[in-house]
Amino acid sequence: MKKKILTVDDEPAILELIDYNLENNNYDVKKATDGKQAIEMVEEEKFDLILLDQMLPKVSGIDVLKRIRAKGDATPVIFLTAVDTEENKIEGLISGADDYVTKPFSVKELLARIEVVLRRTGKSSGNQTVFKLNKSLKSLDMDGVDIPLTRKEFELLAFLIKNKGIVVSRDQIFESVWGINSNSQIRMVDIQISHLRDKIEKETKDPQIIKTVHGFGYILEV
Repeated sequence: MKKKILTVDDEPAILELIDYNLENNNYDVKKATDGKQAIEMVEEEKFDLILLDQMLPKVSGIDVLKRIRAKGDATPVIFLTAVDTEENKIEGLISGADDYVTKPFSVKELLARIEVVLRRTGKSSGNQTVFKLNKSLKSLDMDGVDIPLTRKEFELLAFLIKNKGIVVSRDQIFESVWGINSNSQIRMVDIQISHLRDKIEKETKDPQIIKTVHGFGYILEV
């Protein structure tokens, strides 16, 4: 069965772009152009995910999300926002958002984030792996087992844990761990990911902790 997505945005061009690409990727798409209409549609039918512009006429995206959550509706919400500030992100996350996509966005990234949020929110919350980094020993406590890490493995894993549940690109990882002025190649990201998987995955050919989002990057799911 197709996943049903509600897209809420007051810019017709963005609605058309998202609608076209989601339908081409086998999603069932409904559209709303303001916050009041979005609330009414959510009350009338169930959605698997909502793409919600933060700045909407009639009722803001933040207020739409607050009203949805106040009624006990846990439908995953990804904010679409042109205002990429820490304060906005914190406000949205506190209100119950599952992820953020900043305008202008690439369709490939948007589709990847939708896929990840749907997969994450559809999983059981039980039997999750427990991660704890030991900064002094540069090691990982994984379900009570101490796993030694190299400095780069530690820094890479720390970055992934900080962004747990969020798709991060190879460029983002490289800039955070190696730095933009590094002489290393971005290929080092894939190499270090492979080394980490050797240490923490039960099956490296089918990783369940550090997953690849093809065409974009990686996500830590624990």
